[in-house]
Amino acid sequence: MQYVYPNKIIAAQGLCGAENFHKEKPFQIGLNERDLVIAHGKGYVIFDFGKELSGGVRILTFLVKGSGKVRLRFGESVGETCAEIGEKNATNDHSLRDFCVELQNYSDMTFGQTGFRFVRIDVLDDATEISFKSVVAAVNTDTREQVGTFVCDDSLVNEIFDTAAYTMRLCLQNGYIWDGVKRDRLVWIGDLYPEMRAARCLYADVPEITRCLDFAMDETPLPNWMAGMQTYSVWWLIVLCEEYATSGDKAAFVKYLPYVRGLLQQIAAYVAESGETSFGSNFIDWPTSYEDGDKIKEHDCMAGTYYLTKLAFTKAAAFLRDMGEDVSLCEELQRKQAKTSVCVHRYKQVAGLGVLSGDCSENNKKILLEGGANGFSTFMSYPILTGVAMCGEYEKALSMAKEYYGGMLSVGATTFWEDFDLAWLKNAGRIDELPTPEKKDIHGDYGAFCYKGYRHSLCHGWSAGVVAYLMETVAGIKPVGTGLRRFKIEPHLSGLRCIKATYPTPYGALTITHEQTADGIKTTVNKPDGVEIV
Repeated sequence: MQYVYPNKIIAAQGLCGAENFHKEKPFQIGLNERDLVIAHGKGYVIFDFGKELSGGVRILTFLVKGSGKVRLRFGESVGETCAEIGEKNATNDHSLRDFCVELQNYSDMTFGQTGFRFVRIDVLDDATEISFKSVVAAVNTDTREQVGTFVCDDSLVNEIFDTAAYTMRLCLQNGYIWDGVKRDRLVWIGDLYPEMRAARCLYADVPEITRCLDFAMDETPLPNWMAGMQTYSVWWLIVLCEEYATSGDKAAFVKYLPYVRGLLQQIAAYVAESGETSFGSNFIDWPTSYEDGDKIKEHDCMAGTYYLTKLAFTKAAAFLRDMGEDVSLCEELQRKQAKTSVCVHRYKQVAGLGVLSGDCSENNKKILLEGGANGFSTFMSYPILTGVAMCGEYEKALSMAKEYYGGMLSVGATTFWEDFDLAWLKNAGRIDELPTPEKKDIHGDYGAFCYKGYRHSLCHGWSAGVVAYLMETVAGIKPVGTGLRRFKIEPHLSGLRCIKATYPTPYGALTITHEQTADGIKTTVNKPDGVEIV
């Protein structure tokens, strides 16, 4: 457990000596405490711990007169700490973040297990007097070494990379990769794709990925679909194949073969002889969900299913072939899908999947570029940014990343969110300030589907896909084959002047520097023994 003192106090009422909350003191209650904070009757304090954290709050209390009852409210925004349950969809879903406790004389107690940056403490009785020694955040952040780094001459790009990397670190929890630390503290196997891409760019060892694969497989015996969605089982297949390519450990992946064969047979039933591919309910991303009857959404999600399964069949064929298995079913499905094509009407998420699956059509390029970063989603940022770059628009891709992720940073984000739309920025207040009637509450007033208002997670691992885009496309560090033994270095500086990036391998860190010169890009490679540059 690590402890974090408050960065500042946002607001307080009924306190004497509030400045003493900032003093570092021994975490031990004594009989003669000094520099106390005294709460007289009903009052409150709102702490800002400086950045999103995962954990709870440790309260060291000297003396209590009266009931000692206080209310604790954790929030990812200041507004969330001030909301009643149900107000702007504030909830206790997945983890308690709004509850009452009793403080005692000479006590040292830790409360809460959630994702938060802000904590509000309300004293509930007029007759109560509480003398606080310390209030600190008690956090359980993963502490493994981050090998993967990216530093360039653009400070905003550096901040985007570091914030996405920190978001990913917070979501390494309980031996698994969670989607969020406040809400969605679950293994969502489809959401795992951008998370595993990011984690593999940051850490030398990520056993959480195979644990998530195992967990999803074990709780979803065939013919069931993971999370009740066919597309999430397809994502599981893609993640499995990519994790095998990273590992290269055939012995460790033999156990998945029966499930892979059965799942491919199950998916094959939805691929018509004409190549048309549809599950009926074709979930791609929340913003493309067509529960509202929008026929364009329905069409684009069907196109998304076609692209997603096409990508899965390609990766599954490579995996099975490398494992010495029969690939005839994959080849048959690829033959069928080659008979048809799809046309995206509106959504960048689907066009990005199309490019990743090999469809670099002018239509997909047009959809991806139209409106800049408008129409982005955090879940699908990796396919969108990579798709734009694969269409040859490298500088445009980086500009979109800066506009989109920079938008969250501009309103106080220290981790990246479950969803975000650039339109939310218009007349928006910051998440680290008390909401006012003159400004839109960017946390409480926006969101949709399962993430309306304060239920919206402001630390979501799926938003970290930008890490992989910066490492693979901008720095140009691309693994070739299996086992992270061979790499192709193909940078696209995208308007940057210099980059230094470090990539984790089983043999040590691979370090690349790029410098834009009058004669082109000068690249220096420092590779560990056992790694080959091709």
